[in-house]
Amino acid sequence: MSNIAVRVEQAPQVLEEQHDHAHNEHAHGHGHHGPANLHHHFTDLAQQRESNALGMWVFLVTEVMTFGALFFVYTLYRHLFENQNHLLSQNGVTWLSPWGVGSHLLDNSLGFINTLVLLCSSLTVATAVFMAGIKQRKWLVGMLSLTAFLGATFLGIKSVEWYHDYQEKIVPGLNWEPRNTLARKGFLLATPTGVNGEGYIPGPNPTTFKNAETQWQQVYEQAEAEEAGGAGGSEPGFSAAQQGASAESRGQHDVKFQGIINGLQLQMFFVIYFCMTGLHAIHMIIGLGLISVFLFHARRGMFTESPNDQPVEIFGLYWHFVDIVWVFLYPLLYLVTLPVRH
Repeated sequence: MSNIAVRVEQAPQVLEEQHDHAHNEHAHGHGHHGPANLHHHFTDLAQQRESNALGMWVFLVTEVMTFGALFFVYTLYRHLFENQNHLLSQNGVTWLSPWGVGSHLLDNSLGFINTLVLLCSSLTVATAVFMAGIKQRKWLVGMLSLTAFLGATFLGIKSVEWYHDYQEKIVPGLNWEPRNTLARKGFLLATPTGVNGEGYIPGPNPTTFKNAETQWQQVYEQAEAEEAGGAGGSEPGFSAAQQGASAESRGQHDVKFQGIINGLQLQMFFVIYFCMTGLHAIHMIIGLGLISVFLFHARRGMFTESPNDQPVEIFGLYWHFVDIVWVFLYPLLYLVTLPVRH
């Protein structure tokens, strides 16, 4: 009987202890516990860092697929058009690759400068990640600011390049009339037939090299005359005959006829070019927006006065990805070789 009495007396106490234990478990699961920057659904900081890094890498994989679609379109049309033009090049007439001609029309110097700018920004953002890890607030703010400056410089140079493209009338949908621009560089724009994007050279014997070169010479002289007229009319001190002779001399010595280019194919190159560089520029703008937010928090010591510096590291992954995309875009768009006749 005494044992039964003891058990009965202990039962409420055991139930109360179990209730308190369950309440503590509940509070532990939904309340604040551990380090200040540890979220409730993680057991420790190591698991939280691994989960955050994994989430960022998954996001970058989706970005690779987004740009990968454009790279696939680039590869597909480049292979298709170059094979087509190889078959059309006959009887001494050279049908040029739209990728080679399009790359020739781009400003390689600006593209190279932008490549150096982004490579330097990768160095500065890597330094910012390191400074966040060793809790150097001034250096962190400085490196993030320098990264933002380099990113803005890239976009500024890219805007200047796009403006030049617009002036040259090689922007599909907005200002596409590349005939004179191509002629001044030695290319003859073919007239599209509308059948499978093919083109032809008008004239009694369009397949001969001599006929194509003669037509290019006419377009070239007309383009030079229009440029001279747009620049202020006749050159002072020279007669019309002298100016015409000068234009002919420039056509004979400075610029040589290079071949024929299919306008529809060239337009496709520039559509792909602006899609690729435009999407990349959008990512750069997003990156600059993120940097502004990170600078706001970095100045207040969020990443240096607490152990949670991982957001800077994750942002560094995003910025490096954007830089790597440009490292691929630059040679594929700007460094396509094109044989030049001298």
